Amino acid sequence: MNSGENRAFTDALDRFYSKEDLKGAGAFLENQYDICNHKGDEAGKLTVLNEMTGYYRQTGESEKGLKAVYEAIDSVEKLGLSSEVDGATILLNCATTMKTFGRAEQAVDYYEKAKKVLCGKLSPTHPLIAGLYNNMALTLQELGRKKEAEDLFLKAIDITLADNANALETAISYVNLAQLRFEEDMLDASVGLLMDKALDILKNPAYYGYAKYAFTCRKCAPAFGYMGYFAAEKYLGERADEVYERA
Repeated sequence: MNSGENRAFTDALDRFYSKEDLKGAGAFLENQYDICNHKGDEAGKLTVLNEMTGYYRQTGESEKGLKAVYEAIDSVEKLGLSSEVDGATILLNCATTMKTFGRAEQAVDYYEKAKKVLCGKLSPTHPLIAGLYNNMALTLQELGRKKEAEDLFLKAIDITLADNANALETAISYVNLAQLRFEEDMLDASVGLLMDKALDILKNPAYYGYAKYAFTCRKCAPAFGYMGYFAAEKYLGERADEVYERA
């Protein structure tokens, strides 16, 4: 894909997601993969594979998801992108999909590879590094490395708090940190404070128009219910429904 084709691909995929049309997004991704494969467009295929790793995380299709992950990793190597920001970002996405489908130990190795590149080439306050910390923390938490996970959640929050453009990511990190502490001690007073901070962000009209607002509400809602915030869970589900219905 050239830059124009890449932009058209991203815009078309975003239209499916804006309507929560996962079936349409999946068919579109598979078609684009076939087109790039037929053309021998390795770079274009990698772009599609990167999106596929996230798509299959959402749909829970482990076999297809892991196939896309390992093919994307091979393509990163083939194109010589392992030490570049673009390649490291793809490795981050692959690691997150590995974790989702039961490959947490392997995921940590790829997070570390991504971290080495991203922290070496980007500002320490770059939002991509916050995303790395947040997702890596979830994986470490699953492996029982809870102190390391908490430290990374706090680092992610420090980065995203500095810019309102990253407010939704801050809300997600608040929820993740609260859930970690809740599982350690259900009576930890900080849990309620963190959940209140997250809900303040998600109820703030200033963020309603953000591209991932509905997605974030949908993503956070189950955690609110898990920790007993049933009214908040209902509210977030309804807000997501409203946004997707309008789309």
